[in-house]
Amino acid sequence: PLTCSLSLTPVQSAAWREQVQQQEHQEISRKPLERSNSVWVRKGALRWWRDWKPQRWVDVGVALEQSTKSDGRKDSIFFVYYTQYDEKKYLQLFINEVTALVPVLQDCHYTFAVYTAERTKQRWPLVLAAPSEEHMNDWLDLLSGCCCECRGIAGTPSRQALWSTTSKGDIMLHEPSVSLEALAHTVPCDLMFWRQIPGHLRCVESNSLGLVWGIGWDGTAWVYSGSFGQQPSLVNPEMHLQTDVRSIHVYENQRWNPMTGYTDKGLPTDRPMWSDESGLKECTKGNTHPPSPQWSWVSEWAVDFTVPGGTDKEGWQYAADFPTTFHGHKTMKDFVRRRRWTRRCKITVRSPWKMVPPIHLSDISLMPCLAQSKMEEVPVWALSDKGDVLCRLGVSPQNPAGSSWLHVGTDQPFKSISIGGANQVWAITRDGAVFYRGSVSPENPAGECWYHIPSPPRQNLRQLSVGRTSVFAVDENSNLWYRQGLTPSYPQGSAWELISNNVTKVSVGPLDQVWIVADGVPGFPTETPGAICHRLSVGPMQPKGLSWDYGIGVS
Repeated sequence: PLTCSLSLTPVQSAAWREQVQQQEHQEISRKPLERSNSVWVRKGALRWWRDWKPQRWVDVGVALEQSTKSDGRKDSIFFVYYTQYDEKKYLQLFINEVTALVPVLQDCHYTFAVYTAERTKQRWPLVLAAPSEEHMNDWLDLLSGCCCECRGIAGTPSRQALWSTTSKGDIMLHEPSVSLEALAHTVPCDLMFWRQIPGHLRCVESNSLGLVWGIGWDGTAWVYSGSFGQQPSLVNPEMHLQTDVRSIHVYENQRWNPMTGYTDKGLPTDRPMWSDESGLKECTKGNTHPPSPQWSWVSEWAVDFTVPGGTDKEGWQYAADFPTTFHGHKTMKDFVRRRRWTRRCKITVRSPWKMVPPIHLSDISLMPCLAQSKMEEVPVWALSDKGDVLCRLGVSPQNPAGSSWLHVGTDQPFKSISIGGANQVWAITRDGAVFYRGSVSPENPAGECWYHIPSPPRQNLRQLSVGRTSVFAVDENSNLWYRQGLTPSYPQGSAWELISNNVTKVSVGPLDQVWIVADGVPGFPTETPGAICHRLSVGPMQPKGLSWDYGIGVS
């Protein structure tokens, strides 16, 4: 899964406070008020993505101003100075209103986005670009340090932290308040503060005992090896070399012409002849770049023959039209075809993550424990990149990597797995069938046998998550389902109930709290997928909750 409400303590006079009540994207042409106790921490030059027409990159001056209050606390403001029609103007952000600082991919710049609660609601982050990776990281470290300082957040994560990854692989962390799950004190998602943790992962899983595992794009398993909370923090914590390799894809599309056969001349309504998988965006081999400047190409473009659905000997897939289901052989009714080209890139960073060899994984699940739980071993289940089911033995807060893998017998490959708070293990096969693993216990960690669970009508499930007493699942059409009728005596439940649509992934916590990554945000049709949302009003009498609280979404 993945944003804390803080009181605003501006360092300015009452006149300055009135300016803050305005919309944060409003242009301000007056100069900042002079303040004798202010200290300019840093000034510099960046580029700002001016997100109103005509949209373009603008050279700007930036400054971080810090003020020390009478009680020793510090408040900071970040200014962006620009010129419009020969008039000098500026934007300002109070640091204690910033909710996230995230590196993003835009025009191959070293770019980062700055979010506040208001900008999250408007889906309108402040986007800045630095001339180099070093400059970008310097500003991110400085701004993030100020954000954490004004919130009293220590450098190391707490055991109850919420972890998430961006679509680019950056690892983000939110420190919840003690009352995070108390309904009367639920923190709105747009006020949750996210900070970046060193490292790079495709997905991450954690529980409240301080265990955090992740999987890279190449399937390598990693376990967090840094310190937590009040543990003594080393001046130079143990850092490991972390590498990852992923494949970037573009699609070559063609349409049948009765005179010349398949050709790259499509109809006016067709997708671009070189595109991404959706066909909505033009992507050629020449204009497609690695996910960020940290990545570098390690191969050339090549036809990919491992596409789901199969290909012919030249890598083509066929269909009656775009964007229907493609198959690997041509029939008389197939008027379009496509083939996928792939190229590999690699990233290397230093991070507090330790590799867990030797099996490459596709999915992982840790039992969602409460912070006060006392367990000698914590159950960890996983799927190999081949779809085999695995159980990790010897995992504990003292030995987070565990000792060995135990293979669990199956007769078909799986694609999603989750273990709940009472040793309930659910899994989905690659063809969409759902299974429950019976008799799993501390004494018998691998369980005894698989029980087939009927899928929702006419739907194939893609991913699921198990909490303490509830099971939620996402199907291939991005619908979210809730499993009804779960009881200790009948843990398989009785039926599926449709809850919501536009869901990419679901995560259920130790108190059955529900978080999702949304496929879209209501009212913002052009918003990219990836917003973090919390299900409101979930409780024993309302286990399905009532509505969604939409939070930050970063690409």
